[in-house]
Amino acid sequence: MIELKNIIKRYNQRRILDEVSLKINAGDYVVISGASGAGKTTLNRIIATLEKPTRGEVFIDNENISKLRSAALPWLRRNFGLIFQDSKLLYNQSVLYNVTLPLSIAGIANKQAEQRAKAVLKKVGLQEFWHYSPIALSGGEQQRLAIARAVINNPPVVIADEPTSHLDETAAKLVMDLFAEFNANGVTVIVSTHEIKNLGLDEKFIANQVRQISLKNGKLYEL
Repeated sequence: MIELKNIIKRYNQRRILDEVSLKINAGDYVVISGASGAGKTTLNRIIATLEKPTRGEVFIDNENISKLRSAALPWLRRNFGLIFQDSKLLYNQSVLYNVTLPLSIAGIANKQAEQRAKAVLKKVGLQEFWHYSPIALSGGEQQRLAIARAVINNPPVVIADEPTSHLDETAAKLVMDLFAEFNANGVTVIVSTHEIKNLGLDEKFIANQVRQISLKNGKLYEL
């Protein structure tokens, strides 16, 4: 469970988030919508403990993050699979290397890491491209590669920031179908977008599964 309490975030004199409070339960599918500059990325980074609020508290599984030692945060962040607009793919390395990197950092042996990575690449439809450089992939394929890297450690929470903003309709559907599948298997999914209609989600799925939250003028509104 993730809980934000009275979060304020300022950059210089500008207040990006203004007394934001939010609870996200395990297994939720949350879509946060808002215009460019509304603070969606900042909110995602605070949820993922990559950024500290100016004021307020963040709780992960009832643990107050502000009271944790800095050394504990990298371990905590393994709970999150992060897909940001700047995917930071390593274009001078192979697709397979990009996906195995988190496992290598975690100390997983190379052979086991490669086996797991190839299984995940098959899941996202990139099994034939494991030896390619990411630069040879299309935009949609690069996004699926970023997803594969984000979920290789089986995180309980996936956070995706504008995941379909640069994709055509077909590629966007593939990406959103992956998120729906993760969520069906118990993964908490948090997606941010300009407008929920841009995601191409089925109306029935939205009505039955999605928590819709709007971010405007630093305030959150649940629809």
